[in-house]
Amino acid sequence: MPPRAQGFRSSFRDWAAECTDVPREVCELALAHVNRDRVEAAYWRSDLFEKRRGLMADWAKYVTASCN
Repeated sequence: MPPRAQGFRSSFRDWAAECTDVPREVCELALAHVNRDRVEAAYWRSDLFEKRRGLMADWAKYVTASCN
């Protein structure tokens, strides 16, 4: 992954952890991280789409806000 993309992903993850109450699982799915725990992954059926949609809408507001 290009360095700029990794920095952007890191910024998103820091913001999500520090500025939201969104569960870690939702944030990780938003970053398209794969769950490497085979047992947990086998039982995980949801993509948490609606929760990710809300998270990304909040992120969009954050990154497009004016700095006044």
